[in-house]
Order: sequence, then C-alpha cells, then structure tokens
Amino acid sequence: MWAGAAATDRPVPRPRLAVLSLAAAIVLLSVGVGDSRSARPAPPPPPSAVSSTELTQGWTLRSANDVTDPGATISQVGYGTSGWYPIRLPSTVLAGLVANNVYQNIYFGTNLQSVPDLTGQNWWYRGEFTAPSATAGQAYWLRFKGISYRAQIWLNGTQIDANAAGTMVVHEYNVTNLIHPGAANALAILVTPPAHGCNDLSFCTVDWNPEAPDMNAGLWGKTLLETTGPVALRDPYVKTVLPLPSTSSADLTVYADAMNATNAPVTTTISGAITRGATSISVNQTVTLNANERREIVFDPATYPQLHVANPVLWWPYQFGSPELYHLGLSATAGGTASDTKAIDFGIRQFTDYRTTVNGTSFVGYKVNGQSIFFRGGGYVWDMLQRFDPKSAAATIQYVKDMGLNAIRFEGTVGYEDLYDLADKAGVMLMSGFACCSAWEKDTWTAEQEQVAHASLDSQMRNLRAHASPFVCAFGSDCPVSATHLAQYKTIADALHWQNPTLDNVATWCNSSAGMKMDGPYMWEPPVLWWDTSQAGSAFGTNAEEGTESPPPLESLQKFIGPSDLWPIGSVWNYHSGKAHSVFDNIKQFTGGINGRYGNTGSADDYSRKSELQNYENTRSFFEAWNSHEYTQSFGVIFWMLNNVWPSVHWSLYDSYFKPGGGYFGAKKANEPVHVAYDYFTRNVYVVNSTLTARSNLTATATLYNVPDLAQKYTTQTAVNAPANASTQVLTIPAVAGLSTTYFIRLQLRDSSGALVSNNLYWYSTTPDVLSGHASWYRTTVKSYANFTGLNARASNPNVTASASRTVSGDQQTVNITLSNGSATNIAFFVRPEVTAGNGGNEVLPVSYSDNYVSLWPGESTTITATYQTSDLGGQAPYLRVRGYNVPTTSAAVP
Repeated sequence: MWAGAAATDRPVPRPRLAVLSLAAAIVLLSVGVGDSRSARPAPPPPPSAVSSTELTQGWTLRSANDVTDPGATISQVGYGTSGWYPIRLPSTVLAGLVANNVYQNIYFGTNLQSVPDLTGQNWWYRGEFTAPSATAGQAYWLRFKGISYRAQIWLNGTQIDANAAGTMVVHEYNVTNLIHPGAANALAILVTPPAHGCNDLSFCTVDWNPEAPDMNAGLWGKTLLETTGPVALRDPYVKTVLPLPSTSSADLTVYADAMNATNAPVTTTISGAITRGATSISVNQTVTLNANERREIVFDPATYPQLHVANPVLWWPYQFGSPELYHLGLSATAGGTASDTKAIDFGIRQFTDYRTTVNGTSFVGYKVNGQSIFFRGGGYVWDMLQRFDPKSAAATIQYVKDMGLNAIRFEGTVGYEDLYDLADKAGVMLMSGFACCSAWEKDTWTAEQEQVAHASLDSQMRNLRAHASPFVCAFGSDCPVSATHLAQYKTIADALHWQNPTLDNVATWCNSSAGMKMDGPYMWEPPVLWWDTSQAGSAFGTNAEEGTESPPPLESLQKFIGPSDLWPIGSVWNYHSGKAHSVFDNIKQFTGGINGRYGNTGSADDYSRKSELQNYENTRSFFEAWNSHEYTQSFGVIFWMLNNVWPSVHWSLYDSYFKPGGGYFGAKKANEPVHVAYDYFTRNVYVVNSTLTARSNLTATATLYNVPDLAQKYTTQTAVNAPANASTQVLTIPAVAGLSTTYFIRLQLRDSSGALVSNNLYWYSTTPDVLSGHASWYRTTVKSYANFTGLNARASNPNVTASASRTVSGDQQTVNITLSNGSATNIAFFVRPEVTAGNGGNEVLPVSYSDNYVSLWPGESTTITATYQTSDLGGQAPYLRVRGYNVPTTSAAVP
C-alpha cells in the first residue's frame, strides 16, 4: 500500500495515528496554504525544530475529468488554478462544491436529488504552503488524518504515494528531502471516492438517510505539516490500572513511539512529566534508534516506581463525579537539542466488564473504578458533508449531558478528535466501532482491503486509547467478522495495549455471545412495549441501539420542507425519513399512533403539537424502563439516534438545527439524577437514583385525576430511601374505578423539607395501548391504541402568566423564567417556554433549559432557567414566547 517517492525520501513504513495535543514548547504555526491565483505564499515562520501547521486555507478543488495535466505538473509551485474551486480544509468533495454554490440549499425539500453522482470521477485537491525554515538536523513530515477513499499524492513534482488507501487510515510521510525549507511548496492529491452501497471500507450511513452523492470523498481529516529534529514522537498514551475494588493507588504505564527520521543511528533521551496541581512525576530514558527505526518506548512502574501513584484523583463519568484529568508532557532530545514534544491529557480510571444472564441470554455490564455504571446514550452521526466545527461539537456534548445521558455511540463515524477531547472533559463515555451492513461486516476482503481494515483499526485505536472517555470498542456491529479477521483485530488491540473492554459484535441475533442485543424496534411503539419484557426490544439485557421515528417541531420542519409540501405528509417528508426503498422511507407507524391516540390531524401545526406529545411520552418511557430495570434486568442502552446527518423526521433526540423538542425533554425528564417513574405494564412506581450518593427521607406520591375536570380519583404516598446507583420499586398503583377515558397520573418525589426532587405527569387511558404480538426486526405492530382524545376537550387556559429576568456574563446569557397558572380550575398543560431571537423569531439555538414542556395545576408556579450565547441571537433582542397544548401563544421582550 505504501510507495516511496524516491530513494532519498523516507515514507513512514505503515500508517499511524498520533494525538495532536501540543505541549507549550511546540510552536503552533498559523500558516495556511498559498493560493497561487491570488497571493504569494505567506513568508516563512521563524526557524523552529518543533512545529505543527494545519494546512487549511487556500486549497483548490476540481474534477479530474476537467484536468489533463499529470500530478507531477500540478504539484509544481506556481501551477495555475484558474477555474478551480477555492476550498478550506478539511473538506469533502460535496462540501467544497456546496461552498462554491455549485449546488445550493441541498438539504431543503428534494434538492439533494439534483446533485449528480460524484463518485464516478476522481477529484484533484491542490494547494501551496510555505514551509518553516530549516535548522540543523530538522525533519519535515506530512500527515493526512483522513483521506476518503484512495489517493495519489505528489509534493513538489514528486509522487510520494501511488495508493494511499483507507478512509480511516492515517497516512504519514517523511518529506525532509523533498521539502523547500523557508519557501513555497505545492501538494497535489488525486482522490478516488468510495463506492456507493457501502462497498468500500469507508464511512457508511446504511439505511439512515440518502447516501451522500460523493460518499464523503475527499480530505475529511486534518492535513498537517510538522517539523521535528532527528527524532519524532508519536501516539503518547498512559495506561492506568487500579487495584480494584480499591482505588487507593494506581499504576501508570506510559507509552509513546520514537521515530528516527535519519539514515543513521541516533541516540535520544525521552523525558516525561505527569502533572496535576501539586502532583509532578518525572521519568526519562535514553535509547539509540537504528536508521529509520520506529520503536515503542515504555515507562512502567516496575522500572519507574514513581509511576505507582498513591491516592490518585480519579476520572468519573457524568453524574458519578468529576472527570478529573492529568497532563502528560513528553520530549525527545538528541545531541542536547530539543527534537520533538508531545502532550496529552488523560484520566486515571479503569473500565471493566462482567456478564449476567437475563431471559436465557448472556449480557454484558460495565464498571468504572469498581462501581457498576449503567450507560445511557445515543448514536452520533456527523453532518452529511462532514463539516466539523467547534461550536457544534460543544453543543453535542452540552445536549448529551443536559438530557442526563452519559454515553455516545459511534457506529463507523470514528475520527472526530475534537469531540473526543470534549467528552474527556465532560465525563461522557464513548463507544466506538465499525459500521454494519457494509464491507466492514461483509469481510470477503481482498488483500488490500485486509490491509486497510488492519490499518484503520490501528489508526483509530491509537487515537482513542489516549482518551479517558472510551469505555468499549466493538469490532463489529450487527455481525462479527470472520474468526481469522477477529483474531487479527484482537492482536492489533493487544499490541496497542488497549485497556478498555472490547466486543466481537453487538447483536445477539447474529452471535448469541455478543453481550448486547439489537432486536429493534426502529419505529414508534407505545410506551408499554419498553416495560413489557416479553416483547422484542423491551428493557432487558444490554442494548446497542433501538429507537423510533421522531419528527422535529414545526419550526424545524418549515426550514427544510416548503409550504406546499408541509401538509399533507407526502414524498418530501418520506425523502427525509430514511433511505429510499427501505422500510424506513416513511413514518406511517408514527403517524398511525398520533391519529389513533390523539385524534386525526388536520394540519402541519396540529400534527406537530401532537407529535411533540407523542415524542415526549415515548422517549421518557424508553429511558425510564431501561433505568428502572438497571442492574437486575438491564445494563445499558443506546437510543437510535442522538442526532441526524441532515434534517430528518426519523430517529433523533434533537434535530439537525439543535432545536430541542419533545423527545429531548422526555429524555431529560427520565434521566434526571433522582427520578420517579411509572411502569405502564405493571403499574409499579420506581425511584431511580443515578448518582453515587444515597438519598433518604424522601416521600413519593401518586395521584390520579380525571380529564378534563381534574377530579382526584386516587392518591397514595410512601416513604422512600433511594440507595446510590440503584432503582427501587416504591409502590404499585391499583386498578381505580371511575376514571375518565383519558386521565392523568401525577408522580411527585419530595425531600424531608418538602422540596420537589422529581415531578412527573403521565396521561393515559382506560382503553390502553395493546400490542399485536407480531414483531419483526424493525417493529411490533399495534393492535389497538390508547384514547387520548380527552386532552383535546380541555378548555383553553388564557390565565398563564410569564415573567423573565436576564443576566449577561461575557457571551453567555441566562434567562430566569417564572410561569404561573392563574386559573382556579384549569390545568396549564404541556407548556413550552422559548427564548426567541426577536419578537416572533425562531428559538435561539443551541439552548439549555432547566426544564420544559411543563404542566401546572391551578394556582401553581414554576421557575425555569434558559442559557444560550448572545451571539446566537443574531443581533436581535431576546423575547420570551410561551405556548402550550391548551395555552394560547404569547410573546414579550426579555428585560
């Protein structure tokens, strides 16, 4: 797979991935790539043996069908690029074309269909950059952290690789003898896109959405020019081992690769410093590297007893404690001169796994630092055009924590390093692995594909292993690869000292020993399904993914569906549902639930307000059932999906605009730290404590009310002690006579002072949802629906008042919202306060609320806080909009 450029050039012999986390001693350069059409390359930066430059600016893109010159010519400094498209890296082909308005507004309606297939041609990427001036013994490296799928690479007229294959493979080259120090240099990269149908070892969105017309071809990862002395450092990593169940000490082992960039032996001293606060641990060793050798350097506690740390400060996942991080700085010196430095932040923590048999199947559970942890998360996907930006990454982590989740699953979408860094700092656990239903799983590979698979795992594991947040890696999704390939994968993991658990695959239907299940559903089901453990997909075992349709709020629908297509539901909705001609190219089951339970819908607005109710109750019940069964019947779950690659009506906890809706707030309610929950199947009530702190002297109350008159038909209360990290059944609601067809169940949990700890309102029916008993891999059909039409009979409540105050700190604004129900007889049901950009404008996004979609009994009040960035107001004044299922819309300026 690797080809040398010339006898004097030294490409790295195998693809590697290193963490780009630079110590203070590194000079981080901001030089971009010069655009030969408009400007000369920037002047060279000052000489420095150690530097890292991300080559982002001034690149150009063009179809190879329109270029006749060879790479040796295109990669010459000064080559003319008139007619090429200017782009900024990283960029896929389609992202570059969209940025140049070749294709416009492709997420709206069916506009994506107007983009032709872009995979039947190769694509040229070209740019110029100024290299740092040389110092004695300086080496220059080019590193490509993501090229999809195949590339031929030229530098300054010389080909340095004739076949750089593998989307997830990191390609690195020693270009010391080809670079022009302190002067302009030119790169030309001929990219061959991946095949449609997930037939290459690349990114794959299976049946989740329409395929990207370019299959994410291009330079999707960072492109780096790095300089070092004769010795370069790569892939620093600290393995942490605790004497479990005790956490009174930790043994740290430091790993890093040292690379000799020269054709002669080099003696180097590798030094490391681990610091946190007043803690400082130093280690060093001197080695002699052979010519062009890459060697793993190890500092272990047996040789370096200072790496045995007493009373370490531990990294804990969200809701379990603080995600504390230590800092590792590494340096290499040669001849008394700094040659390279690298740095990472790492956590002292240890994930372990165990097995429990439930319903005849062995399921995996996890512990962190000796404590059982129930993982609850969502399946993450990036933007269809892979347009990464720090703000979206930060919002993703913010929303995960705001919903009370503690995990993210990446099925094939691995390599987004900025997100890993944020997860480390936030205490969000990561589950990684390759995609199903693709060449990754259908492993009748060619010799080249086998090399690509191995190199991909090596590259991605080298990146992930340095982070505190990964808790498991799945080598396969639905089905495992062959025994031969699986053994090869495990050999790679062992060689990399991977310290976290692994899984062969995550679907027991394909491998009974998988440890996780993927039995569906992938369509809407009534809440009772999650609780009835005789049903496929219900809350037992450990679940790698399941989820439902989830149309976003009307405000989001209007952003990607035109007025003429918004109602009735038709082809445009279906196009934004799932992959065409799959079982997911419509939302009929979800719509059937709305019409059958809440009454027939007559407009997009009516459909949206009812879908918000259905999303809320279903997603809340989903997480409540899994949480309530924790450690006895269930051990972790991933909701499919966390987000979408583009505007979609199928699968998400929040939409592609970051607008939180019913599913988001249902998840947030279910996953609050201490929560009271209703079991739709047994009528049991549970209190779930998701923290490591026990709660005592609590009181749980359950009250049933008729609709619409709010006549109380039953109430009970019980004392509750909620053990840490546990679910406790606290009472059972009996069958109650005299209930209206639609009725309310109100659960409240209070502490000894009477303060609310958890407040939860359910609406249900004397004619409950009934499942048919007929299940497939993607759904269970519904025999009959609950009757919630009584919710529509409630009178409008114009007596809800809202007040707001605002504080500003830097770019962050916090609005305190007080809602009061002034009616003496009427509930304010499912009330949604929103901070908008201007009067009548859209909700400011991203945004976090302390609570939302609240319901107030007569005379009740509640206070909600909203937090957002001032810049997201777009120069508009903030307004508070309040609306509810029976509450008229109002809007007022936020003072």
